[in-house]
Amino acid sequence: MWLSTLLREYVRTLMVIAYAESAAPLNCGMNTSVLLGPPPDTLELLLDDPAEHDFGSAERLLAGLSGEQALTVPPGLPYSVAAILSHMHTNVRFNLHLVRGQSSVHDKVWGESWPAIIAEAWPELVTAFLADMAELGRVARGGDDLDRIVYPATKTEPAWTVGYKLATSVAKHNAYHFGQIVLLRRLIGAWP
Repeated sequence: MWLSTLLREYVRTLMVIAYAESAAPLNCGMNTSVLLGPPPDTLELLLDDPAEHDFGSAERLLAGLSGEQALTVPPGLPYSVAAILSHMHTNVRFNLHLVRGQSSVHDKVWGESWPAIIAEAWPELVTAFLADMAELGRVARGGDDLDRIVYPATKTEPAWTVGYKLATSVAKHNAYHFGQIVLLRRLIGAWP
């Protein structure tokens, strides 16, 4: 039941996006399309699903890993779990500042998108990441701000709303990197 509802909402979102992308631009030469995100409850579940309907929650995927394990780079691979989570957290902070309208701050946050981390800082990184993700979940749950445009349309690109930005730049980005984290944990023998 839950999965069919999510799929229905996903298809509806794709239809809205397809419609928005096909909207005819005005004669002024600007693209007037707007990319909308999914409904608030769907976006909240895409950002993190503590009930783990289809995928592990962020908390579970990061639990039980020591700082030393998190910093282990398997032979032949370029990153550790800690490096990936540090990058993910930078992206989450960037988007959190962006949706809050803190443009002067988010430029500084994005300056180093793969910040270094030491073993002792691992627990703090996990806590900060989960707290910032919870904050983005509250933004999604509130729903009031999801249709606000964060990137205006250009001649070639449609406008991006808060909801679309969170769905693509956070949920999709995190899904990609959480897959890497699970694989790395398996390779270092630290997957429950």
